[in-house]
Amino acid sequence: MNHNGVPLDHVPSALEQYKSLIRHVHAEPVMMRRAMRLAFRSLPQQETVALRDWIQTHYTL
Repeated sequence: MNHNGVPLDHVPSALEQYKSLIRHVHAEPVMMRRAMRLAFRSLPQQETVALRDWIQTHYTL
């Protein structure tokens, strides 16, 4: 069985997974809004604030 991609030493957290998703879809506004909506609904409050701050520093909303 072949594994594609970069091997990880740890399982990424939900916050890291949403950051990766947003990096992937940031060029498409509809997909960006969907990814943010999904993240904000499922993450705890502290991680939501951290994700919001990260998005604001990296992308124009």
